Amino acid sequence: MLVGMKANTMLLLYNLLWTVDTFARPSYRMLDESFEGWAHRRGLLGQIHRLEAEGFLESQETAFDRKRIVRLTEAGRRAALGGRDPEACWSTPWDKKWRLVLFDLPADEHRLRKQLHRSLKANGCGCLQGSVWISARPVPDTKRLFENPGRDCSHLILLDAVSRGAKVDRQMVNAAYRWDRINENYEDHLQVLRDKPPFSEGHAAFLAWSRRENNAWLTAVSEDPLLPAELLPRGYLGRKAWNKRKRVLKGMETRSRSLLSNPVPSPPREA
Repeated sequence: MLVGMKANTMLLLYNLLWTVDTFARPSYRMLDESFEGWAHRRGLLGQIHRLEAEGFLESQETAFDRKRIVRLTEAGRRAALGGRDPEACWSTPWDKKWRLVLFDLPADEHRLRKQLHRSLKANGCGCLQGSVWISARPVPDTKRLFENPGRDCSHLILLDAVSRGAKVDRQMVNAAYRWDRINENYEDHLQVLRDKPPFSEGHAAFLAWSRRENNAWLTAVSEDPLLPAELLPRGYLGRKAWNKRKRVLKGMETRSRSLLSNPVPSPPREA
């Protein structure tokens, strides 16, 4: 899940993503009441206004019937997918350069080290060894790797290295990323897709399954660097899971519309 985004917000974005007129421009429109009436009845009006202000949603009125349409922006679409568009990541050509991140932190800086590891991982970097991380794509400005923007980043070094050939590239990819864990997460997600409830089980079963499916996907994609296709290792399950996800959820579009149209109870709070 994206940092700071609540589960119910992710579920709303999830359903707007898969309840679509076309996949590229996801939108939702009530046909028998005003948008404001629907959103107010569902208790979502404030949440939708906030997501519009944050750039995740946009809305407009249709010219012919003055109905209001709410639509995910590209930023909202990426957020619903877990922060990155997997197809765009896989299809982007690799420039044959490795970005190396080297750092030297005092032994007692455990919290800072953990924070840096989390930020590097979230940006698709992998740990080659100890304090040496690699990325197949440009790494964001080092100051953005820290939650505290005023943090001193002088102990970080960023280097570019040219590829030494496919064999060395494969060795680096295999060494830097936990592909066993990544594939285990995708296998868990594939199992959830296989466990989708039949239509006869009704709305509550579909709601519970939607949460399971989205959580399983977000867990899997958060561990995955989503490397360019030419760097993906043999046996990688990410693209298989993504393609099956598209087929399953597009096939359940009618039920996604039902999920948006009916009251959604909040998940129980953890004790």
